[in-house]
Amino acid sequence: MSTETEGEGGSVGATGLTDSDAVLMIASAVALFSLPWVLVDGFGIVAEMLDFSIGGYVGLPSLILIYGIVVIGYNLLLGYTGLLSFGHAAFFGTGAYVAGVVSQSVGSPIVMVLAGIAVATLIAWPIGWVSIRRTGVYFAVITLTFGQMLYFWALGPGSWLTNGDNGFSEVGTGPILGTFELDSAVFPNIGFLQSYTYEYVFIAILALLALWIANRILKSPYGLIFEALGQNQQRVSFVGLNVQRYKLMAFIISAVFAGAGGALFIMHENYVHPNTAYYWIQSGDFVIMTILGGAGSLVGPVFGAFIFEYVANVLSGLSLPVIGAIGSLWRIVLGAVFVVIVWTFPKGVYPGVRDFLVRRGARDALDRLSDRVRNRGGESE
Repeated sequence: MSTETEGEGGSVGATGLTDSDAVLMIASAVALFSLPWVLVDGFGIVAEMLDFSIGGYVGLPSLILIYGIVVIGYNLLLGYTGLLSFGHAAFFGTGAYVAGVVSQSVGSPIVMVLAGIAVATLIAWPIGWVSIRRTGVYFAVITLTFGQMLYFWALGPGSWLTNGDNGFSEVGTGPILGTFELDSAVFPNIGFLQSYTYEYVFIAILALLALWIANRILKSPYGLIFEALGQNQQRVSFVGLNVQRYKLMAFIISAVFAGAGGALFIMHENYVHPNTAYYWIQSGDFVIMTILGGAGSLVGPVFGAFIFEYVANVLSGLSLPVIGAIGSLWRIVLGAVFVVIVWTFPKGVYPGVRDFLVRRGARDALDRLSDRVRNRGGESE
């Protein structure tokens, strides 16, 4: 027999999920299911109508979710705990290389992800322990330094493992559960669902799991302390809590997500280079994605990952009337998009749109209320 209790988040059943949690998971599952069709087929239909190429390609939804997983975890550190790390590529790259090496003997995607997470977590512990001793720009610089150390290690002394500047391409990813090939279509006989591959389904399940874990963390006492640290670390220390311990845990938890994303990245690309794994620009991209989507909001960074990867992989291939082919200038376009979004929605895309809809709903409710008052006034006369 199940029992239910009532809390701030709604009723809580035997599963431990509140009503708001269930709504979040259902809405996220629907969004993840819709993403490939909207991005590839839906945008493709619009592109044909406009005679303008704006549709994505089959692998793009998977790539968006891979970075989405990374920034969901990174947001716990930046958006809630208030720690700006410029070295999270260290954990992303480590997850990628470890998964690639493991794939040579055990090609199971699940084992590859678990191995990437495990090693990324192990190196996050000492890096985090050293980095959190400083705050502000000093913390950012220390994390940047560790990331660059691993970058130069991968190019030089560690090239026996990473293959140096040639990149690591000896990836032997096998089928999921020994049965489902990653690049095979889930619905091979349905034409408009060809963009749904087993790789995407696997990554989407992990993205949904990442979202659920982040949500549970934020609603736990740990999450409340993370938010308190982001607001005022001194006050947290005054109530007797070990600030350094909680900052370290936030750092390690974010590294877990980055390690998972790195493992999925090499699984998706079948190749990784130190520039895409460890270089500081990769860490900067995580920062941009998080801020674009909305730091401090649970799903906001995923929207940021969508915008970033869409600009990088789709808009970069366009040819505009004035500037011609965008190509390598796509970061200029991204910069313009970033400026517009920050100017329009200072909190990021997701919080900005959400607040706009809330305000619009409140105005509509007030309009309806005023209409009722006027109508009643007219009837009384």
